[in-house]
Amino acid sequence: MKTSKLFPVFILCSFILSCTNETPYRTVEPLYETVPNIASCMAGALSKIEKNKVLTYINSIRTTHHLPVVVYDSVNDKLAQEAALIGAANATVSDAILEADFCYLPNAASACANGNRSLWGSASSEWPVSEIHVNDWMTELNSANINCRRRILDPFLKSVTFGRIIGTPKKGDFKYVSSAMLITKHENADLSEYEISYIAYPHGTYSAKLFDPASFLSFSVLYDKNVRVNNGALSVDFSGATVEVSVGSQPMDLVEGSLSYDNNNCGLPNSLQWKVQGLVKNTTYTVKITDVKVGENTENYEYTFSFK
Repeated sequence: MKTSKLFPVFILCSFILSCTNETPYRTVEPLYETVPNIASCMAGALSKIEKNKVLTYINSIRTTHHLPVVVYDSVNDKLAQEAALIGAANATVSDAILEADFCYLPNAASACANGNRSLWGSASSEWPVSEIHVNDWMTELNSANINCRRRILDPFLKSVTFGRIIGTPKKGDFKYVSSAMLITKHENADLSEYEISYIAYPHGTYSAKLFDPASFLSFSVLYDKNVRVNNGALSVDFSGATVEVSVGSQPMDLVEGSLSYDNNNCGLPNSLQWKVQGLVKNTTYTVKITDVKVGENTENYEYTFSFK
């Protein structure tokens, strides 16, 4: 049996850049209630239809993981738009935000530092649907961590606010960009009615839109179903854990150096992540995670996934 041992890693929020030719394009529903203007740093406002579409899409992902659905928080609409505007104006979501950046606002910069950001760039103005940004946050392909995904899959997530700006940036190499921002809020809750003890990605039959073979796989334990912070390092310890991924009786090779764990505060405050070599569509894989210390006990976990 091929297993891999863990080492701890402490990671910061991920910022994602997406640029792909295989992009779904938006339908004719109105994207905006008030159209933004990047040149004049006017953030505009998304339409209610667009916000509901994004909320429905996020809830469909959460339902796949047997997680509670979340609500939309319209109080932060303006802030989400202003945060997305910073990415759009400067054609980047990967650099630290400076006061000298175009369309800078202090509160928006703070939201960027604590939320999910995504940027799509192109020479064409054939805009993708907003869901492409949610897909970015789930796959985390251009990120060294999975913080954005963890926020979306947090069992204690209560609400989301989505912002999106499209247009021509004030600088950079892209002619057109779509910049998105997701603000998330969590709170303690009674999750006893939900028969979940862990959150695995991917899990069950998964959409290839939301998982790529180059993505990190991830796993978190839900130990306390009432108090979010009680799921941290004092309750869940991955330091002695091993991970095996197999297809049938054949173990798969993990990407060397990819296996790590942390207890940072993005989403559920415990996370194990790794990459696997040679994953392909329409194949069922078995994941076995052993020797996880949960409370006073040592637990083993097993589940399957496929993607298509």
